[in-house]
Amino acid sequence: MSAQPLRLYKSLLRLIPNYPSSNAPKLLVSVREEFRLNKGLQGQELKKAIGEAEEGVKHLRQYVFEEGSPNWQVTSTQNPMPKKD
Repeated sequence: MSAQPLRLYKSLLRLIPNYPSSNAPKLLVSVREEFRLNKGLQGQELKKAIGEAEEGVKHLRQYVFEEGSPNWQVTSTQNPMPKKD
């Protein structure tokens, strides 16, 4: 396995356990199986699989904060839209 697919695989394995979904364990198994099945790909098939993995990493990063990323906080006022009397 070349460096890029290995980097993507490691990123996915790091991100998935923190993904806020009850399907995260199934997703982890699915990613492992998919990479095992695709380890012999070459050419255009490999490029397509890498593109799909990159999209997966991008999607997960929208929902998961990695170590070293800024801490985001959301605060709300008690009643942001009070009724007018």
